Amino acid sequence: MLKPFKKSIKLLQVFVLISAVLSHWSIAQERASDFFKNPSGERDLIRSLYDKYNRDNKQEKETKPFSLAGEAGVLITSGNTETSIIKLAFESNHETDNWSNRYEAQFLERSNTFRGVDENNTVDTTRFEISGQFDYKLLEPNNRLFAYLEYDDNEFNRLRDQATVVLGWSQVAWQNDDSEFRYSIGPGYSHVVQDRTDTRIEEMIVRGTLFYNYVFSEGTRFRQTLSAELGQEISKARTQTSITAKIMDKLALKFSLNLVYNDSVSEQDSVLSTQSSVSMVYQFF
Repeated sequence: MLKPFKKSIKLLQVFVLISAVLSHWSIAQERASDFFKNPSGERDLIRSLYDKYNRDNKQEKETKPFSLAGEAGVLITSGNTETSIIKLAFESNHETDNWSNRYEAQFLERSNTFRGVDENNTVDTTRFEISGQFDYKLLEPNNRLFAYLEYDDNEFNRLRDQATVVLGWSQVAWQNDDSEFRYSIGPGYSHVVQDRTDTRIEEMIVRGTLFYNYVFSEGTRFRQTLSAELGQEISKARTQTSITAKIMDKLALKFSLNLVYNDSVSEQDSVLSTQSSVSMVYQFF
């Protein structure tokens, strides 16, 4: 009588053990399924760390809120004619949530000293140019309204007190870690004085600009700018090409070539002027 009872107890114990194992197995399967269907806390932690790493890297690659670079070049010759050419330039970019601004300034001076029998004759030629473009970002940050201001007093091509004011539309076509392309177009006002004839020309114009920037590697950059101003009497086109190669931490070597077509000059002067230079660039911040 006791043997069947003991046997039944053993079977019951085995059944309870099997039920417990199956129960734990079912729970394990359910948790495994939840892990793949709905990520667990550990998986969320890994993902959050990965996302944080990407955000930190992205922030490091983002454009600095404010940057300033200075450029300087000097050429000196001696002999029967002593010539010195000095070039100083500054370039700055300012990025905020609502604005994207760019400032440029340039100063050129050429001094020629001609040796004579009794005395020396010195002729100085200068150029001072300053410009700024202020882009206001709309709801879509790549779409912008802009204002452009420029002043250029240029004795090299005998055009003095050139002033331009433009308002219009600007757009960033694309911008990534390697390259950037943007353009702007709008109506404006231009004023210029011919140095030879003292003739003043002022009228409404339309100005368009294309800007392209490409980074080959760390510290090496290619930049191309095309601009044109069109009016009834004023027709001006300019191309600016430059390659900047990093030498050390904040110092770089820059080669630039500028071509300017301007038919506002007097009949005695050439409509095409060129400027090529090799200079040192220091990145302040």
